Amino acid sequence: MSRNPELIVATTIHIRKMTNTSNSLLRLLQLVSPSSPVGAYAYSQGLEQAVEWGWIGTEEELQCWLNGVLLNSILLLDVPILIRLYRAWQQKDLDQLRYWNQYLLACRETRELREQEELLGRALTRVLIKLDFVDLRTINSIGVKKVGSNGQSAISYCAAFACAGTNWEIDLPSLLLGYCWAWSENQIMAAQKLLPVGQSAGQRILFAISEKVANEVDACFAIPDDEISGALPGLAHASAAHESQYSRLFRS
Repeated sequence: MSRNPELIVATTIHIRKMTNTSNSLLRLLQLVSPSSPVGAYAYSQGLEQAVEWGWIGTEEELQCWLNGVLLNSILLLDVPILIRLYRAWQQKDLDQLRYWNQYLLACRETRELREQEELLGRALTRVLIKLDFVDLRTINSIGVKKVGSNGQSAISYCAAFACAGTNWEIDLPSLLLGYCWAWSENQIMAAQKLLPVGQSAGQRILFAISEKVANEVDACFAIPDDEISGALPGLAHASAAHESQYSRLFRS
């Protein structure tokens, strides 16, 4: 039986592409999994205080809150910066990595939100260092120097997330969707501990948010540098007050 050499080569290339795609998808699922050892589940990002104040009490109010955070912060600030950090990691441009890492940390409006960004970033970089994807010297050259931190530098979760994406060869559009999904899933998990919102309601909200992400995320590529920003005064107010909330489930 004769074999077509061109067909064999084409089939081999196709199988390799499928394998690479499958590996990248699995790495993305690993990166955004709630079991990832970064501790995102410990934070509510102002949600707990908003519930305490009575701002959020129903499924509809929760979805309205999350839509507001998504459209006015995640898609206007986090995602555009993640795009730049991803490309900077690809190009090994330490100046751009340092700039956008510092920019994002400066945009976290409360001590609670900034510490969350730093602690999640530190946890994820520990994983990447153990996997030999990045070294501590590089991390320290990128991170913001902190007084009294024993030489440790603050690197954002977003910068570490982009580093994982480039090392695991996750394509940028998929990485952005994964980042938005991880944020929305964490918020739903937090809400279900704070509100009488069942699993079915949580899935309805996740479905609605994921559709909005899919429709809006491409526009983030067109946002110029000088328009990257996010303004959430209500969330910042709730986050600041959460530090002194009498009884808390979530970290501050």
